[in-house]
Amino acid sequence: MDLNLFKGQATQFGSSNAPGQVSEDAMQAVADEGQVESFTLVYPTSSNKFTGVNIYLDEIGMLKRLPLNKRAGNFALRAGFNPAPKFYGDIFMGRLTSKPVITNVDFKLGSDTSLDAAWLQRATMENLEYQTTMNSITGSDGNVQSAVDGEDGIAKAENNGLYTWTQTDEEIEIIVPLASSKASNSRDVCVNFYSKKITLLYKKDQVLSLDLYTSIDVDGCTWTLDRNSKETSVVITCEKSDAISWPRIKY
Repeated sequence: MDLNLFKGQATQFGSSNAPGQVSEDAMQAVADEGQVESFTLVYPTSSNKFTGVNIYLDEIGMLKRLPLNKRAGNFALRAGFNPAPKFYGDIFMGRLTSKPVITNVDFKLGSDTSLDAAWLQRATMENLEYQTTMNSITGSDGNVQSAVDGEDGIAKAENNGLYTWTQTDEEIEIIVPLASSKASNSRDVCVNFYSKKITLLYKKDQVLSLDLYTSIDVDGCTWTLDRNSKETSVVITCEKSDAISWPRIKY
């Protein structure tokens, strides 16, 4: 992770403690861990003079069982993301301008860290402005916040169509089509469930080996065959160990 993402005065929001200013050394220590991802809270637009606000967090905070950062979620909700993403553990929040060149801008404790901050009151409209501009460019008709993979019943294809998957907070469903020439005998299919892995064999040949994003409840997993005129598919249903939305299915 490039420290330039953090330069300028950023603010740290703990999951339980009050926000506080952080030193460059502290931010460098986080960056050196190499597991930092960013979430755009406010997109740069002409209205805000192309100045955006980002959240920086531990990419695997959920896997580390870090506490849910409700304060960070509240900021995202105020910025127009509904439902708000779930952030785990401490986060950094910083501001940067992208024109004429990328420059980091101080994020001030107090005036900028309140849920009533002026920039946050404008955030929803500025994000809508950004999305409208992007829709015009791409010809699409989208929302401010992209749907999480597999949610809302929208299947996400993976591995060049090897399988598709959907999710709710409680479970994931994976559909693996078998070639139409293959027999649809359940005795030829073997699905193995592990804490963080699923394997599928057909006539002892491995069709799928999937390392999961996080753990599942093996006792709450089942599979069945779905037969139609074109093909037979294996439908795998897994109960999540934790009732949360996954950002992706693979580890």
